[in-house]
Amino acid sequence: MRVVLSVAICVIVSLVLGAIGTRYIHPHWILATLYSLHLHAAVACLLAMVFALFIQRHFLIWLLFAATIFFVGHALLMSREFAAPATAQEASGHSFRVLSFNILNDNYANAESIVEAIAGSGAEIVNIMEAAPLRVHMDELARTYPYRVGCGVLIEDCDQLMLSKVPIDSPVVRTLSDIFPDRFILGKVTIAGREINVAGIHTTKPYFDNFHSLELIRAGLALMEVPGPLLVTGDFNASSLGPNMRRFLRITDLKTGGWEPASWPVSAGVFGVPIDHVYARAPLKIKSVRRLPDAHGSNHAGLIAEIVLLP
Repeated sequence: MRVVLSVAICVIVSLVLGAIGTRYIHPHWILATLYSLHLHAAVACLLAMVFALFIQRHFLIWLLFAATIFFVGHALLMSREFAAPATAQEASGHSFRVLSFNILNDNYANAESIVEAIAGSGAEIVNIMEAAPLRVHMDELARTYPYRVGCGVLIEDCDQLMLSKVPIDSPVVRTLSDIFPDRFILGKVTIAGREINVAGIHTTKPYFDNFHSLELIRAGLALMEVPGPLLVTGDFNASSLGPNMRRFLRITDLKTGGWEPASWPVSAGVFGVPIDHVYARAPLKIKSVRRLPDAHGSNHAGLIAEIVLLP
């Protein structure tokens, strides 16, 4: 019985690692969700192999155990590749706050508390995804955020929404694919006398054929044309470990603030997946990123980040 159990564990772990390993040869959209879960899946495999070694020790089991360590280690290395948090000296410079939150388009019951959370966040820039519940609260939000794109301004509906305390200059709205329209907003704001490019993005789920990669390519090409400081936030429905996400970060020269907080599902807490992101390009650096303490009925955690503007 012990032999059968250890063999079963090894077979399952081999299949999972083999599926993840396709990312090194030819990534496929069918496995895109697993690529985002690379670290989670590899850690689960590692724990399974520890149990397998507990019930039986064999050369092949040790070999598979070593392979799981490699997959875990590489996931950790990849998570640090694009990390460029502000140093202690840089963090003392002028900073501003940005809020990014997918509130869910049917979350009407919590609309008022979400409005209060947004208004009380202290953020200069706010990007909201699936913002339909906020449509009737635009006048209330305008007291704190008089400038916006979305909910009747350039975008008729209230799906993608950008709010700002300062004017949004030269706003651009794009449709990234045929799945959902107008889920890319790019504008310029002036903070501390410096012009900063700010983008809000909501990509479709990675298991909808190649649409996720297509949207990232289109967004990446648009952002590559933007010179100077760039801040990008939104719901990407994928972690930064995905091959297409890593390509997006590489071509746009965007960086993370270090270890990204888990944002989905909220019920998983710190063991969730960071699929909502805050990215910055020099001379912007991320001082800190944290989850909002209350998800207000959404299955995504809102993210609030402190951004440092370097000389």
